[in-house]
Amino acid sequence: MKYQIIFLLGALILIQLSGCASFSSQEPLQEQEQDQEPDQASAQSPALAQQNNWNITGKLGIRTPQKAQSINLIWQQKNNNFNIKLNGPIGFGAATIKGNQQQLTIQKGSRELIKTPEQLGTSLLGVPLSVDAMSWWVKGLISPNHNQASNINFRDDGLISSFQQNGWQLNFSGYLANGAYTIPKKISGRHGDVSFKLVINEWQFFTQ
Repeated sequence: MKYQIIFLLGALILIQLSGCASFSSQEPLQEQEQDQEPDQASAQSPALAQQNNWNITGKLGIRTPQKAQSINLIWQQKNNNFNIKLNGPIGFGAATIKGNQQQLTIQKGSRELIKTPEQLGTSLLGVPLSVDAMSWWVKGLISPNHNQASNINFRDDGLISSFQQNGWQLNFSGYLANGAYTIPKKISGRHGDVSFKLVINEWQFFTQ
């Protein structure tokens, strides 16, 4: 009888110790999960991110220390290929940009330039604006092809209101529903002493 009591007491002690060990091993894991950075994928709309066939028309304002200009824009995106037409004031004229994520061709008057998407903004507009990054930003999305975004802020409805990426502080406003998607109507950005503002007048999505 004495040995049975000792056995039962020992079993109870072992159960309590194993319970304490299990509880203490879970606490650091919970703290670790709280300390992790939020997944940037949660800031994206998967359906909109996969929609790569669209047209937009709008007005692009560019401001540098030297000048400010307003340019009419028509952008057609088909998968990774784009065709952008710009029509600006006297001194800028008209330009057509065709290309993809690797290379583009700028036709401006009798001049033809071959650049990368990262060089387009500096070569044509005088601002370091990547056409590849812009193809994501116009949809209110973080570009997956550039440095990780920071300082991501959301509106009450869960849509992105601002973030920093590729050297730009970006702000999104005037969201409108367009079919299954909700997209920004106005996008503004600042990079040092240069800035842009894009007001989108019309969105059109289409199937391939």
